[in-house]
Amino acid sequence: MRAGIVPWLWGWLLLGCMPALGASSLYVLAPATPGCTRPDALPRARHLAMGQDHALAVLHCQRAGGEGTWQRMGQHGDALLLRHLPAQRGEAALYFPASAATPAGKTGPTGLLWLVMVAGGAMVLWPLLRHGWRGWRRRRAWLVCTGLVRQHAEALRIRRRQLVQPNSYGVEQTGRWRREMMAFSKTVLRPALRARHMGHAWPRLEARVLARIERVACQVPAGSHGTDYTPDMDPIAYEHHCADRLRACGWDARTTPPGGDQGADVIACRGGLRLVVQCKLYRNAVGNDAVQQVAAARLHYHADVAAVVSNADYTASARQLARSNTVFLLHHDELAAFSSRLAQKHGTG
Repeated sequence: MRAGIVPWLWGWLLLGCMPALGASSLYVLAPATPGCTRPDALPRARHLAMGQDHALAVLHCQRAGGEGTWQRMGQHGDALLLRHLPAQRGEAALYFPASAATPAGKTGPTGLLWLVMVAGGAMVLWPLLRHGWRGWRRRRAWLVCTGLVRQHAEALRIRRRQLVQPNSYGVEQTGRWRREMMAFSKTVLRPALRARHMGHAWPRLEARVLARIERVACQVPAGSHGTDYTPDMDPIAYEHHCADRLRACGWDARTTPPGGDQGADVIACRGGLRLVVQCKLYRNAVGNDAVQQVAAARLHYHADVAAVVSNADYTASARQLARSNTVFLLHHDELAAFSSRLAQKHGTG
């Protein structure tokens, strides 16, 4: 874009010099000053007395001056070629003695020159204004996108941890996370841009915005500081890990014996509120079974709240079943925020 502007800038600088080049001097003449179409006839015309108009006509001369202004068209020796203003069709310029002409100032650019200047200015300014306007709009669109990414940062971090799981060879599988980023862009970012009439900026910003989402999502979630979770821990260690997190949040949490838990891996109490938790350390999405188990455990243990905690995502059917049974589906990094919400709702803080 900048390279394309340079020729226009040079053209504008050239046009800027044209008024000075095109400007011409203005003169006023003494009354009855003789002027001739040929400079060599001027000396004889100057010696003719008033009233000898026939002799002047023979020399192709006439007397003029006394009113109006004259524009300088050229010079021949000490004779100035002047044209009366405003110019009339068929009216010729005349040579006058330089001594009879008094300078009256400078003319500005002619109408044609003004037209050329305006056209040149438009050609120069339009790309600049267009580029500046689009740059300003892209900047505004970028700020809208980054603001929304910052607003949803915690959820994005949790989602990345749920969706990016190592395979059997320890290599992280990021395909589902890439689809999640595209879904976030389609359902959150792009509608926000369209609502502000900035949708045209998305193709230019998409790569930068996705990189920003990735950078934000790779940060450590707020609830995971100081924890000892590792993807390769065994399921029993994961249950103890979830119980430790609840204890750190003020719960009296204990794990149930393996094999006889009746669907609850962790039972936690706080201020008269009882919570049962089913812990699932998975590589794939957690399905309906976990929701059914913890819902049954809530009845068995007479609990007030039931939740499934996992390092992975949940299937769509599991989410649907959880909504109909009032079961919370969490990532282990959400336990601290979940505990705060329960304490605020039930007054157990």
